[in-house]
Amino acid sequence: MGGALTLPSCEPGQTDFCALCCEIDVTLRSHESKPHSPNGPTGARDIYLGKKSELIARSTRCRSCRAFVSCAEEDRAGFSETQAPMCAEDYDFSVHLMDHNPVLCIAFGSLHSQSIDPIQRRQSIKQLGVLSLFSTDRDVHADSDPWLAGRPRVFDPEQCDPAVIREWLEHCNRFHGNRCLVPQAWRCQTDVTNNFIDVELECITTPETEVPYVALSYVWGVVDTLQCLESNIDSLRRPGSLSLSGSQIVPQTIRDATRLCALTGYRYLWVDRVCIIQDNYTIKQQYLQGMAWIYAAADFTIVAAEGSDVNHGFSGLGQGVEERQKHLIPFPSKPLIRGTMWSLKDSLSSDTVWSSRAWTFQEHVFSRRLLYVNKFVNWVCASARWTEAVSLSPDVAHSLTRTRDEHHSDDGKVFVLDWPSLRYYASMVEQYNVRNLTYNSDVANAFGGLLLQMCMGFSAGFYGGLPEFYFTICLLWQPKRGLRPRFNQPDTGFLPTWSWFGWSGALDLQLWTCNTDMELPPAPYEVAISPVTEWYKSPDWEKDGHISYTCFEVRKLFFERGAPTPDGWQRHDGGSESGHHPYYVYHGQNLNHIGSARKFRYPIPPFQRYRNVTPIDLSARYLYATVQKAFFMFRAPDDSISQRADHHKDGGYYIADLPLFTTSSEWAGSIRVGMHETEALPTGQRCEVIRIAKGSLPLNRGDAATFNSSGAQSIHPFGDVMTREELHGKDTFDFYFVLWIRWEEDTACRRALGTIWEPMWEVSAPEDIDIKLG
Repeated sequence: MGGALTLPSCEPGQTDFCALCCEIDVTLRSHESKPHSPNGPTGARDIYLGKKSELIARSTRCRSCRAFVSCAEEDRAGFSETQAPMCAEDYDFSVHLMDHNPVLCIAFGSLHSQSIDPIQRRQSIKQLGVLSLFSTDRDVHADSDPWLAGRPRVFDPEQCDPAVIREWLEHCNRFHGNRCLVPQAWRCQTDVTNNFIDVELECITTPETEVPYVALSYVWGVVDTLQCLESNIDSLRRPGSLSLSGSQIVPQTIRDATRLCALTGYRYLWVDRVCIIQDNYTIKQQYLQGMAWIYAAADFTIVAAEGSDVNHGFSGLGQGVEERQKHLIPFPSKPLIRGTMWSLKDSLSSDTVWSSRAWTFQEHVFSRRLLYVNKFVNWVCASARWTEAVSLSPDVAHSLTRTRDEHHSDDGKVFVLDWPSLRYYASMVEQYNVRNLTYNSDVANAFGGLLLQMCMGFSAGFYGGLPEFYFTICLLWQPKRGLRPRFNQPDTGFLPTWSWFGWSGALDLQLWTCNTDMELPPAPYEVAISPVTEWYKSPDWEKDGHISYTCFEVRKLFFERGAPTPDGWQRHDGGSESGHHPYYVYHGQNLNHIGSARKFRYPIPPFQRYRNVTPIDLSARYLYATVQKAFFMFRAPDDSISQRADHHKDGGYYIADLPLFTTSSEWAGSIRVGMHETEALPTGQRCEVIRIAKGSLPLNRGDAATFNSSGAQSIHPFGDVMTREELHGKDTFDFYFVLWIRWEEDTACRRALGTIWEPMWEVSAPEDIDIKLG
């Protein structure tokens, strides 16, 4: 077992631990007292603990062994059946002492003949499950991804420390500047008077002046409890009406939120159903318009991420003690901190009901700072993430904050940009569209507040959830997995099939992300996209119903007409990073989120003040145009295509890439179809398509392979096409984007997006038709 061990007896007061865990503790203390090697682990110890059955036998007298088994069993619940080393019934444990935090790695799982050799287990640790345990005597460094940096601290399992929360807020106010201050451009233009819960008087109150307050974001759930109505508002204003002895039944989550406000020194709490009079429809509509300001103006938003309804309450306020205690792993001399609670990827967990609901997405985005409560209390703002299990000195905390330029929307905090970044908008849409709605008809309303705010940057506005600044590009969305139609549900009303609003599920927006034709550096693959169709919002084309192609017009303005550089922008001669084309950077004051390091092919439209934004019309229905229409034939899918990793079912719906051929059996292109599992693929059937955009792709064979971007693996959207024999010897793949359509009386409905090779389109005898796309 890697050398015989001489096991000391436990010291006085250590009778709750077995001799082996006492030995680990002694070794750990000796290990931590040695100077750290800059070259990595030195003198590390590898100790075999035994099989699970042996640890269970020792757990009656050893708290450490008991914790190891409990944690391992909890982690194993998430392993797939293919991860055989972690799925064995009586698996093995080993301890590996490290030179830096985490100081201990508890490896669990079986490696057959190697299972009891701890040195071989260290060498094969990537094949095993690992519990990462952190010492409170060592810092976690800033480059210790995926862990948050700082000094681990022993937290109170029964109650979070309000002083820590106040410290986070003070530091954010002091060092984060404009990144985390309320955007004044968001100031609500409505005449709504805000009501609050007065934490001291325990009632509803309406302050005469602006007051500092905290907002609550939560999941109401299927419960019938306290709401503010015109019939009870007077009684709710009486002091003590919301107290434990009052006449109102206050849900536990709201009661815990008021307690947390009091602990952190805040008197006022805003909660939607308690502070908005539900009977008055006009006020409710005004609230929806001004929701951005309500959450943005709050000093922070408490996110009640636990539980499925408002009666659940918070851990860290007398609840969830057992769950919190499990992350303090006992040892004879001191507890170690289990690392799963502050991984970077766990800042805003995706496995909570709160993070699965569509309405809470806006509240997340609008809030400048989130106090995220999910077993533990965490802080998430535009510049930093902290947890109650890590202490940060002000100097260390300041060095770890980041600008919004350095953040990506999958880092945790999502926020509204004030410039038209289609890459960022695509990420928001992808995150939102996989969330759940009780009523499908709310899909536009639950996203409408975000669209209204983003009109400050996307100055051309939105139609059907698509920014008109990129309208042609944004028609080019596809399913990543099977999409469920919203437009045909009984509770929906009208939703257009051409918009992502009409479909629920995971979207593939690669064509949005990599082909904006504006930002630099260029995408790993570049597809030139240009409009071939003029779309109108009204059948009366002579009126103001035209949807502009602003991004293409701006490009023409700067590349073809040689327009002067606008104020705030600076032109630079380009090097290899821009393809030796000139580029522009922004040095003005209006667009706070761009930063001076970001490069653009051409200047973007100016920032628009909130007061100048036209209210969003969320009732988008039809698109009108004169388009070219043609017919092709479906063929059976290539097995390698149909088995691609991102082609799978979701809720009974699936997708497949089907090749398209001309009626004379010539390959013409492909189309990604979405079907219900009860439907058969349309192999051999005729496919009616309309042309909506033109594309051109360099045929660089190396680009067909997968590539890494920001550490994530992506697949070239045209990788399958680029291997076609018909394109051998061609320098470019010139094609048209097409929509497969079906007809409902005089209205065409979108079924799928595909591509047709340009020469094959010309031989397919296309015809011009006037169309209404719904």
